[in-house]
Amino acid sequence: MTFDSRGGFLSTDDVAHLLTTPDSLCWWCRNRQAATGEHKFKRSVLARLMGDGGDQVLMWGDGETLRELRGKSGITRDRYNVVKFPKSMCAPCNNDRSQPFDFAYDAYAEHLNSYALLRKMPVMDFAQIYGTNWQNGVVELARYHAKHFGCRMVRNRLPVPDSLRDFLNGADEMPDAQMHVISTDTVHEKYRRGLSISADFAAPNESGSEFSYYVMAAYIGSLGIRYEWRADGEFSEESSSFFHYPQAVITHFRTEEDMAMRRPRKSGWFARLALWAASEG
Repeated sequence: MTFDSRGGFLSTDDVAHLLTTPDSLCWWCRNRQAATGEHKFKRSVLARLMGDGGDQVLMWGDGETLRELRGKSGITRDRYNVVKFPKSMCAPCNNDRSQPFDFAYDAYAEHLNSYALLRKMPVMDFAQIYGTNWQNGVVELARYHAKHFGCRMVRNRLPVPDSLRDFLNGADEMPDAQMHVISTDTVHEKYRRGLSISADFAAPNESGSEFSYYVMAAYIGSLGIRYEWRADGEFSEESSSFFHYPQAVITHFRTEEDMAMRRPRKSGWFARLALWAASEG
């Protein structure tokens, strides 16, 4: 967790008064007991990385500790508590209500696994993944990630924005948040075909009375979904969330810090050539 103060970094003590106090209720519905933990990394995708026989050893690391996940039973047992978030959701929300999100994510993950050069492309073609019903599929994919990011906020004791819950409940938009498809060079260099999640970046407002923004991302290989929430809801006019488009722009960053501070780099020649070819077609 990284707390930013516009050029400097704050300690947890500096923002302790803004952090939430954990309770026993599901953070989504706020009605039932939080008895289950969401997967940080979806079990089906981890199993795919292990191969058909499940005999590949997966390595998990956080920069300080390294763990081995051996066999598909190792994913299920989660002996080191590295596959799942702490319990923060009820079973109906974590399983039944969000099942369509899981289906959409599975199709997306399979697509990324099948096309190694996607990170060099200028756009992600969701119509290719979800077909003529791309609108429904891409929104469910966005909601899968919204649920994931909500669990991360709860883990780090960040207040969950009402707009995120509303989006999970069926709202078409989050007025104070945006989600984009991204590719980050340093993530590609480290993880290639693996799974990773970024640091969670947050900052208080100038008076220190509340949080002013969050940024976080979840990746399959070097391609990810970036979530940015801003308390003032102010984003550039030309920017909008990826789930409105059949072909969503892939924003490229050099580093995770650039990703957090929204400092994109120019796309490479391959991406520019592909974009030109698409426009000519």
